[in-house]
Amino acid sequence: MKLMNRSTWRRGAAALLCAAAALCGAAFAQDDYPSRPITLVVPFPAGGVTDVVARELAHRLSASLGQAVVVDNRAGASGNIGTHAVARAAPDGYTLGVLTVSALSIGPHLSRKLPFDPARDFTPITNLVNTPGAVIAAPGTPFNNFPEFVKHAKANPGRVTYASVGPGSIPHLTAEILAKAVKVDMVHVPYKGAAPAMQDLLANHVDLSFETSLATTMTYHASKRIKVLAVTGPNRVPMLPDVPTVAESGYPGFGVQGWFGFFGPRGLPPAIVDKLNKAAVQAFADPALRQRLEQLGMQPETGTPQQFRQFLAQQDKAWAEAVKDLKITLE
Repeated sequence: MKLMNRSTWRRGAAALLCAAAALCGAAFAQDDYPSRPITLVVPFPAGGVTDVVARELAHRLSASLGQAVVVDNRAGASGNIGTHAVARAAPDGYTLGVLTVSALSIGPHLSRKLPFDPARDFTPITNLVNTPGAVIAAPGTPFNNFPEFVKHAKANPGRVTYASVGPGSIPHLTAEILAKAVKVDMVHVPYKGAAPAMQDLLANHVDLSFETSLATTMTYHASKRIKVLAVTGPNRVPMLPDVPTVAESGYPGFGVQGWFGFFGPRGLPPAIVDKLNKAAVQAFADPALRQRLEQLGMQPETGTPQQFRQFLAQQDKAWAEAVKDLKITLE
């Protein structure tokens, strides 16, 4: 057997010492985490519902972790700019994101040009909230509930119009999924934003809107300026207790809703994931926060990272099938 010479031994020993030091340093860094402020990326402008959820999370994480958590709104490209920023961040736990179904579960099946891979480029930490939508009608429409809408639409094929915030958006896809489920033919009228779409609905220029922000829906519903026909999620919303779901209205199994989740970039160490998960779950268990979010039409729902990964896999499959079935593509 050939023995190692002294020079080779020294080089080997030095390499081992460096590796051990690196491992110890990494372990210490994770144990010491966080030792400086954290950036929480939101891929939409300030003031929206995603921003509200992120700021509530940031506030509570700051208190729990003992470091400032600063919200960074990076809006643009339907949420893809901010989402990409999280994907390309260093996996050290200092750049995280509150990301949505649009970019991670729907976008990959609508476009081949995304700058990130949802299945590869992120570390799921926990879901935060589900965002059930609603089918709302203009005040001048000749129907007052969901069954009456279906009857009217079937009697007038291609004459019922609905607003959305653009092709490929959740309202657009929800409307098309629903139209196929109830076997009606409607006309899509895309807008450049939720505000102009709502204004045209209030003015009876369009018949329906498929809302994802129930805070807006509840405001106009309270003043009786719109008709809320049904909730599109699988369960009723506490702030609209008298409004049935689509499933309850004669279409069992129907359920379409969005979600906002807590993510880090790919390769986030398990110890940091576990720490962040526990802090987020604890934060969203606060009854005061849950009540505030429910008043905005959101349903808090957190869990383990493993549960979130399973949920994401289910969402990816469901939206892939829906987009393929509807034959919708965006360039």
